[in-house]
Amino acid sequence: MPLSHLTLVVPDLLWADPDLRREATRELPLPALGWLLGRGQARAQAQSASACLAELFAAPADLPVARALARADGLAADDGHWLCADPVHLRVEQDYLLLADARMFALNQAEADALVATLNSHFGQDGLCFYAPTPNRWYLRLDAASAAEFTPLAEAAAQNIDFHLPRGERASYWRHMLNELQMLLFNHPVNEAREQAGAPVINSVWPWGQGDAALRAPAAQLWADSPLPLALASQAGARAASAPAQLDAAWLAAQSGEALIWLDTLSGVLRYQDGYGWRQRLQALEADYFAPLAQALKTGQLGRLTLRSPGEAGFCAQLGAAERWKFWRSPRTLAELT
Repeated sequence: MPLSHLTLVVPDLLWADPDLRREATRELPLPALGWLLGRGQARAQAQSASACLAELFAAPADLPVARALARADGLAADDGHWLCADPVHLRVEQDYLLLADARMFALNQAEADALVATLNSHFGQDGLCFYAPTPNRWYLRLDAASAAEFTPLAEAAAQNIDFHLPRGERASYWRHMLNELQMLLFNHPVNEAREQAGAPVINSVWPWGQGDAALRAPAAQLWADSPLPLALASQAGARAASAPAQLDAAWLAAQSGEALIWLDTLSGVLRYQDGYGWRQRLQALEADYFAPLAQALKTGQLGRLTLRSPGEAGFCAQLGAAERWKFWRSPRTLAELT
């Protein structure tokens, strides 16, 4: 059975600001993407990447994936209550704190281990235990449920944290704990060394991803270039693997049924307003994904394609066998989408 339907999800293909969108795409040839957008009649669908994942996997909005991610990172996470507690840098911006996640700083394992050791020494008596199986992905094990609601890290990145702080029954406890944690890390030797080296200090963690839920896989096979959708797929019982560096006719011919690919390559550069990096990565997507998919649709090798781009200026385009013959539908540029 050939590949009948492929869903390709690429968050943040569009800059929300029309002026920035025009500038970012100036003299940027994207013929294959333009063909897909025109033939598929791309329609606006504003939705955050986290909300899109929650919809695809029929998951709660706060994405209960901490336990699955911890297991994927080699932790024995069968008992207790788990949260992701990823290291972040909080920067004072006028009268609020702006959050930068690990896409904006480099952290090595020795630094992570030293910071987590200090947190465990201080908070261990409260039934909290931090783990850093990788430099950029940390976890928090609790003896009791958090009794709070948290915002996924991807939603808080590059944002004013005031709008994303813990909510719910024990919100005051968690906000106090985070304030205490920030004071603990303020003069940490690791951060003193980082500051002297001109590197962003790790002055907080971001809790998210709590709970357990029965998920539904959006397709039998899923590929992704980031851990979160892979963990959700594993939790839902779908086959999951790292996304291929590029698509070609042989790769497409080897697939069957319905499948989904999640590519998160643009999110960080757009969220942190890196226009040059966004252009470079979009050009790579044009060559490695959009061009092979357009060719597969034109030749009938691929039955149907759904192209989704969650984001503030999100959209969705759907192409089937009939669309390849609709030559009167002109290509559309990203700047033309509304």
